[in-house]
Amino acid sequence: MKHAKIFQAVNYWPTYLLLKFFVRYEICGQDNLRGLENEAIILTSNHCSWFDGPIAAASMPRAGFFKNNFFPIRFLVTERFFHWKYLAIAAFIHLNGSIKVPKGARKDGILKEAIAALKAGHKIWVYPEGGWDEKNQGRLRKGRKGVALLHRATGAKIVPVGISGNYGLLHPRTLLRMNKVVVNIGKPIITLADSGHCTLEDAAVKVMNKIQDLINRGVERS
Repeated sequence: MKHAKIFQAVNYWPTYLLLKFFVRYEICGQDNLRGLENEAIILTSNHCSWFDGPIAAASMPRAGFFKNNFFPIRFLVTERFFHWKYLAIAAFIHLNGSIKVPKGARKDGILKEAIAALKAGHKIWVYPEGGWDEKNQGRLRKGRKGVALLHRATGAKIVPVGISGNYGLLHPRTLLRMNKVVVNIGKPIITLADSGHCTLEDAAVKVMNKIQDLINRGVERS
């Protein structure tokens, strides 16, 4: 994943500066990532924009130009976007080190590559809603069980992230700096089973509640 680390490092500052200028980009809670530089972690957030990947990657801490153990962030991306029909997107996600989520695979095979990446010490970013629906207008939807499955299979800590202001960024008001995007990074979740047995469904609800709380805090800063 050396090419992904270089690709993300080179893109970091141009992306960060563009976001700062056009959407008054703000990052909160970076201190919650302190001490996780050399650990495999599962970052998970809401998802309602094509720009969420760059927004998320630009929220990670930096130390110098290339030296940073938070890179690369490996995003889980559904298989169809690796197809030649989405050539520009496919090229970008390949260079970005994204992990393909195969469609129609058996339950134990869908996250096989993601589990292997975590066990190898990588950091991955998961969108538990599984995509977005324009009709939903950016509201948080029910989360799937993938984050809980990854946590259970690897023991990796979960870092919830709430992104506010990311819906509708292609609107002309973005050029007028009328949007504000806030990335709110929460405290790591060490375990989802705080007291006794916790089903995957219960764990998914816990994660989504954390994300919603972080989104609400970001909205308050807008």
